[in-house]
Amino acid sequence: MNLLTKNILIKAPLERIWNLLADVTRTPEWVDGVKESERTGAVREGGGMRWRESCVLDRQHIEVEHTMTVWEPMRKAVIQSTLPMNGSMTRALVFETKPAGVEIAAEFRWDLGIAGMILGEQKVRAILDQSFENTLANWKDLAEKK
Repeated sequence: MNLLTKNILIKAPLERIWNLLADVTRTPEWVDGVKESERTGAVREGGGMRWRESCVLDRQHIEVEHTMTVWEPMRKAVIQSTLPMNGSMTRALVFETKPAGVEIAAEFRWDLGIAGMILGEQKVRAILDQSFENTLANWKDLAEKK
């Protein structure tokens, strides 16, 4: 399992930042590479919520299925993703209000399965590192706009 950790400080109200995460239909606005997103399960918000995203990663089209496995409003969320070719990813996000804004500690763990073997782990790590960096920057920009 591969691991990347990132932190970002967003100068916006926690509720606004959390609401962007909670509305998975809006991920194309800020998650790097996501072209469309739709809920696929009966749960509309919180633990157990499921959704599908159509994405482009390194010029390759992929379909990804997600499940919100941990939902502690305004504090923590964990998303488990099923990727093509036996891959998986877990994203854990922890929110902490600071005097200067909201700090998000993000942990990304993944195993791309066969795709990782084909592409090479070093290349995959570089691609995902940049994608996660872009996603956090986009989230910050969108949250701070309002």
